[in-house]
Amino acid sequence: MSSEDSPKEEISDGRVVLPSTIIPSRYDVKITPDLEAFTFTGEMVVQLTTSADLDKECCEIVMHAKELCFVSASYVVVGVDGGASVDAEQMNDNKKATTVTFIFPSPIPPSSTLTLTIHYLGFLNNQMAGFYRSSYTDINGIKKTMASTQF
Repeated sequence: MSSEDSPKEEISDGRVVLPSTIIPSRYDVKITPDLEAFTFTGEMVVQLTTSADLDKECCEIVMHAKELCFVSASYVVVGVDGGASVDAEQMNDNKKATTVTFIFPSPIPPSSTLTLTIHYLGFLNNQMAGFYRSSYTDINGIKKTMASTQF
């Protein structure tokens, strides 16, 4: 199922509301900009908690995302000895809803804590949205490029 057809994305007051059965509690983000090519690479590690009422057939995690190219996504179940990493089989980008859906080969366990690792690429646009490029003039009058964001 593509994320465009996903019934789990709910529209409320003009915004997409993500499913309430998989809740993020911590984000660790590493972004490496290339100021000459106006691109960046990123790695995000997200601590997630799955609720007891997570559908036992649920194989997907939906997150907000805009103007990113996803390379990989995988999760491990925290506290499981020998817990293997589970790689996403598909990564579906829904530009209209500004979401990405990671689809895994087997159901995600309910009542668990997961560590989700995502690798992605992006472009440093000049639209002052997301992670973007800007310029400034240094003390010597030389124009320079910088990467910036607004949270």
